[in-house]
Amino acid sequence: MRRLSSTAFTALSILVAAKGQALPVYESKQVALYIQGYMTTHQTNIDGNTELIDGASRLGFNLDTPAYKDWNAGFNIEWGLRLVSPNQNIIISGDQQAEPGEQADPLFVRQGHAYAKHKHWGEFAAGKQWATYYDVAYITDWYNVSGGLASGAFALGGDGGVTGTGRADGALTWRKRWRALCGEFQVGLQYAAHVADLDISVENVRGPDTLLVCPPGDCEWGLNRGISLTYKVDVGTGLFLGTAYNRTNLDLYTEHGLLFDISDPNNRILIRDDEVINASSNNFAFIGGVAYGRGAFQQGLYAAYNWHRSHNNELAPPSSTVGATNFFNAIGSESFVSWTWGKYNCYSLYGGHNLLKSHKDEIFEEALVTGDKYRLAYYFLGFNYQWNERVRLYLESGKDDSNDVARSRGDFIAAGIRVDI
Repeated sequence: MRRLSSTAFTALSILVAAKGQALPVYESKQVALYIQGYMTTHQTNIDGNTELIDGASRLGFNLDTPAYKDWNAGFNIEWGLRLVSPNQNIIISGDQQAEPGEQADPLFVRQGHAYAKHKHWGEFAAGKQWATYYDVAYITDWYNVSGGLASGAFALGGDGGVTGTGRADGALTWRKRWRALCGEFQVGLQYAAHVADLDISVENVRGPDTLLVCPPGDCEWGLNRGISLTYKVDVGTGLFLGTAYNRTNLDLYTEHGLLFDISDPNNRILIRDDEVINASSNNFAFIGGVAYGRGAFQQGLYAAYNWHRSHNNELAPPSSTVGATNFFNAIGSESFVSWTWGKYNCYSLYGGHNLLKSHKDEIFEEALVTGDKYRLAYYFLGFNYQWNERVRLYLESGKDDSNDVARSRGDFIAAGIRVDI
């Protein structure tokens, strides 16, 4: 029987720990168990208010075992942690976001999937995992404090689980890599059936002071499909090219819609319970990205840029629209650039931007209570000191150039520490 080693990790488990390291807990000829993750916290000043808050801390386990012939199988489990300030509600990073319903929990699920890997047949996984869309989106998601706000991955103010763009819920994936044309290609396919119920309500769509609600269980996130293609070219210190597409059905049909009179906000009155809602649609996102260098915070230059376009993949803040839902179509871009130097490559200067705007969505823009567009914009600058292999210290600032519709957090500056397992 083959002896297991760290090389038995699948690409999925590597991606799970892409921003941390894995530490062997137990290894034998039959099984290997690894622990992975990190804890990070930063003292953050946002528009004059200073707090010590959690970063995107996480703790996970990977178990890997040889299976039939040349197959390896195992599972990955990962939790997000809010330990420094469990009751804080300051979220300024897309990767910090949890699923709806778990956003206030000090411990929440980030990953949970089983996998099987074969050198020839590729890698199969089932469960909550990084989406094929994130195979491209991740190249700019390296900020210590913020970021991940404009790639379309962490959609709808959550972790991209129901849309299948970030940490996809209930997904089946297949990834296959091969060498060709002076580089490495990878293709990824993703499928998910019914993902989650969709709670949706619209004010004033049936007249002034009315609220139309789709009853629980009738409206839902339906079938999800995704595909990605990446190409890592052996040019200089490494060139990455990638594109991905993700699509999810929105099944919005019921004959039992609830219509309320909300002229008194403290006393909603049910008028009818037989309103017909027939507005099924789709949620989709397309992304393209390019990166150059060994990797973020690695020797020399690393530069990455992505651009995305999406439909019904973003949410404006609550009560920002009247007569239409707060879903909107968007375009967005992100960049991340780092320059790393020093005897042990321990110093890094980094920066970039996140920009997300509503795009060609007349219904949404006309329904806005204030303003005529949604615009979220941040520009980042930071310094990273790699104290040793597992500890880093950092400073990061963000300049907020968003409009009032986005209701963003404002300018910030933060100093923090991250300790890897």
